[in-house]
Amino acid sequence: MKFVLLSLLVLVPSLQARTLAEAAVLQAKALEAGCIVTGERVGGQVRFALAGKAPPLGNTPPEKLVFEIGSITKVFTGLLLAQAVVEKKVTLETTISSVLDPQLKFADPRIAAITLKQLSTHTSGLPRLPDNLDAGAVEGDPYAHYDEKLLLAYLTSAKLEGEGPYSCSYSNLGVGLLGHLLGKVYGTNWEKAVVAKICLPLGLNDTAVHPGPLLPLATPHAGEKGVKPWHLDAMAGAGALRSTAADLLKFGEAMLHPEQTPLKDAFAIALQAQADAPAMGGQIGLGVFLGKREGESFFSHDGGTGGYSSSLQVIPSKEIVRVALINNNSLSGSAVIAAMSDAKPTTPQKPKEISLPAETMAEYPGVYELDRDSRFTVLLRDGQLWVNLTGQAFLRAFAKAPDRFFYKAVAAEIAFNRDQGQIQALTLFQNGRELTAKRTPALPPNYKLRPAKELQPYAGEYLLMGLKKFTLAVRGGTLFAQLEGQEAAPVFETATDRFEYDVVKAILIFARDDQKQISGFTLLQNGLPISAARVKPPTSAPSK
Repeated sequence: MKFVLLSLLVLVPSLQARTLAEAAVLQAKALEAGCIVTGERVGGQVRFALAGKAPPLGNTPPEKLVFEIGSITKVFTGLLLAQAVVEKKVTLETTISSVLDPQLKFADPRIAAITLKQLSTHTSGLPRLPDNLDAGAVEGDPYAHYDEKLLLAYLTSAKLEGEGPYSCSYSNLGVGLLGHLLGKVYGTNWEKAVVAKICLPLGLNDTAVHPGPLLPLATPHAGEKGVKPWHLDAMAGAGALRSTAADLLKFGEAMLHPEQTPLKDAFAIALQAQADAPAMGGQIGLGVFLGKREGESFFSHDGGTGGYSSSLQVIPSKEIVRVALINNNSLSGSAVIAAMSDAKPTTPQKPKEISLPAETMAEYPGVYELDRDSRFTVLLRDGQLWVNLTGQAFLRAFAKAPDRFFYKAVAAEIAFNRDQGQIQALTLFQNGRELTAKRTPALPPNYKLRPAKELQPYAGEYLLMGLKKFTLAVRGGTLFAQLEGQEAAPVFETATDRFEYDVVKAILIFARDDQKQISGFTLLQNGLPISAARVKPPTSAPSK
């Protein structure tokens, strides 16, 4: 149960097209349901388009179709913080305890001392999600129940890990808390504050938690299945907004020329680098990520909920704004943007593969950390190098020179960086961007990497505790596990019938019947075993 993280640097195949609309058409072929609405401004030219399975719109243009925008909401919440600073209601260093009820007692004084800036820049030390989120959760709508009482119960009892200052580590909890606090600062709730102070002054009349009833809401999907829209209470500031391509493009245009808006002073604060964000490929302002691509600075954020994905990209020097909205969580908005190019399609020259000595290849395996939640894992299997980024499949990397490798499955390269002859870091080069991860002392996990056909027997549908649908599917030679209402995550084999997640500390142990066929599994997480029975075996061959 989480919002989709930025995925501009996800290792996905790069297709090339002249426009964002053409890229959306290519990407929409993979959608089992739903559509992609794009908005693109290049210079003074604006174009909206729709690709995929369009819903009945009547006289409504596609740019007026409403989508949940998930974590793009965090950019609005960051701008709201900046506006509160401009109005001298708070400062960036205002602590959460100074906004909350002074009668509250915190088990950890470090939590009371967290600043509003730290919440917006993901440097508070708070985890991605609170550990009491599942208490009373509604199936298919995981944040609807999480109210102020539960939020305060977590804050007053939780303890931070380690000592600050903390590096940037993505936290829905932190920005959700920020929104809750800003509502109090303005004497109302977050939704009313962000609409009154941000959306309406910028002319975003169709951006709110509940936009006007005259506009249609795109039906949400997870794969081929229709799912529920999401509702958020105390965590609204992290992902509750709904919007249209027309409004998000207008918001991006305000980021291009903030001096022409009534929020120019707030934008000046929000769009300024406030912290380093290495896992995001650059820095972070207030809620918005700042990066460089082929030497050009840009602002960006992705979003995702149970049935929607979205992306916003702004390149000021080129007068470019790009928006992608999808009513299906199986495709990321940034993957659509990454699938297009300003230039005409070309056929890139493939690097020449070379062989390196076995002793050199043996130097590369290890764990290379971006932040607390993200890392590259490098394995050596039968003389071949395999690399994954947390939450993704392993891809084989091919040597093109000593310490330099390329992928054949995606348009990306990696370099191993040395200091006095010792490998100290790994750098990913993709889409004109660089992402560097430091090597840790940790040994790489003992994952088995088997062919897809050998993983296929584990695929199928299961019922967790006899209640919740749990799907296992083979994609790209990796087994992915997905609990209904959540994102799919890879699991990796560490022993016969035993698979581990790399995104959370959890293990799947499979059981077999008298005929040696898989009959179910036990999920081990937080010290609790939870059983799941198999209800449907695999029906098709694995994807390659």
